[in-house]
Amino acid sequence: MTVGQRVPGQPPHGPARVGRPRPPDAVRFRRRHRVRVRRCPERQTGGVITTGFRQQVRLARRATGTLLAGLLVGLFALLLLVAWVLAAALSVLGVGLPLLLAVSTATRRLTGWERRRLGRVLDRLVPQRYRESPDATVLARVRTRLGDSATWRDVGWLLVAATVGLLLGAAVAYLALSAVNAISTPLWWWLLAPGDPVTPLPGVAVTSWPRAVATPAIGLAYLAILLFSPRVGELYAAWGARVLAPARSASLAERVDYLSRTRAEVLEAHGTELRRIERDLHDGLQAKLVNVSVYLGLLDQALEAEHPVRKFAEPARNQIQAALVELRAVVRSIYPPILSDRGLVGALRSLADDCAVPCELVADDVGDLPAAVESSAYFGASEAVTNAVRHARPTLVRIIVRRSPDTLVIRVVDNGSGGLTDVLRDGATGTGIAGIRTRMRAFDGTFTVVSPVGGPTEVRMELPCGW
Repeated sequence: MTVGQRVPGQPPHGPARVGRPRPPDAVRFRRRHRVRVRRCPERQTGGVITTGFRQQVRLARRATGTLLAGLLVGLFALLLLVAWVLAAALSVLGVGLPLLLAVSTATRRLTGWERRRLGRVLDRLVPQRYRESPDATVLARVRTRLGDSATWRDVGWLLVAATVGLLLGAAVAYLALSAVNAISTPLWWWLLAPGDPVTPLPGVAVTSWPRAVATPAIGLAYLAILLFSPRVGELYAAWGARVLAPARSASLAERVDYLSRTRAEVLEAHGTELRRIERDLHDGLQAKLVNVSVYLGLLDQALEAEHPVRKFAEPARNQIQAALVELRAVVRSIYPPILSDRGLVGALRSLADDCAVPCELVADDVGDLPAAVESSAYFGASEAVTNAVRHARPTLVRIIVRRSPDTLVIRVVDNGSGGLTDVLRDGATGTGIAGIRTRMRAFDGTFTVVSPVGGPTEVRMELPCGW
């Protein structure tokens, strides 16, 4: 038989392997003409139990580290609680405001670090929201922070972290150190001089080899107790995340405040844009149309009476005059120029003077108002007066304007025939009433009508203005 010649009856890669047959669940790997056999881990005896135990040990080790970190956090929390008490006592004497500001800042730093730590433990984000004063003075900043509910939630967390967190961390540290000390008792008994007692645990004195060999069982019991630490650590971390997270009411209030501010900004920008359009139409297009009308008048005068072009100049001039009338009406409907000249009270006084029936104005000094609020209030009052004169046939109309710090209230009262309440109940609302209601809703305002049959009728409009 020559070298390389295959022996009949043998496999091409040599004789068959003698021994235990390959299990059917094995997985073959071929790498550089070598064959390895690996059993599936789930088929190994005790594989699931070993994996579960390792996972429990890993979780216990992680929870032990978390609770030990809570011990350090609890010490800092205890120091901050003492600082809070000292700052409050000094504030009574009038000298503790800077200390209050510093302590609140340190508390926010500690709780911010704790939020990040708890976020890593729970594998989710723990948000934080604090209010800050736009004023840079110490008094304003302290007032804002003391009025923030998040500050008092942080103080409550400090109280629990300095007690429960400190005790849990100390208990875990004691169990871990005692377990190590108890398990190593035979080593210490062997290293020390014979006959010297060893005290690995409080109240446990080892004076003989049997006791030295039996003491590690206590350490193993302590380690078994530590296996339950993941549940304790999870509960404590979940509680801390819940306390340090913003309250639902605070989140909703912040959302409402944000929406109110953005709406106010949008409405203010809208009012500014209306004023710009009004100025552009008044100073630009209207002025140009007036100039064209003047030039057409001069052209009409310059041409001879029998000139064929003259018959087109007069109609063109009349059309321009009609366009000017319509343009002025559009300008007044966009943003009445009288609001820019006299303000809301002056514009309402002019409205009362021009009313077709006797009209009285009773108004407070409303001060400065956003342009959008002024425009909506003026148009609402104007529409209410127009409806009263047109439909109720009153002999007297009163416009009453009141201003509180946060609300502008306008009431239009007439002694006409009334009956508007029944009309509104039946759902037959005209464009005037619908327009007033739409304007009020744009500002989150209210619009109510009290109009029994026979009168009197009161239209009440409330607009928020405390932005």
